Amino acid sequence: MAWVLLVKHAPAPVGIVGPFVIAVSALSAAIRLHRAIWINHRCWFTTWRWGRIFGALLLMGEVLKLALPS
Repeated sequence: MAWVLLVKHAPAPVGIVGPFVIAVSALSAAIRLHRAIWINHRCWFTTWRWGRIFGALLLMGEVLKLALPS
């Protein structure tokens, strides 16, 4: 996430390097998430515990967004 923020807030134009860094960062995050959820059984419990709470908060936010008139 820090790399993405660094690229997005760069003072000079980053050209093709910016999208490349963002893509590599996203791929790295996906690989690490896969490893934490499915391969590392010690992190599996913590990941699902906090993931359910985060998912519930996201779901409540979407329901509130749909329920309240704009």
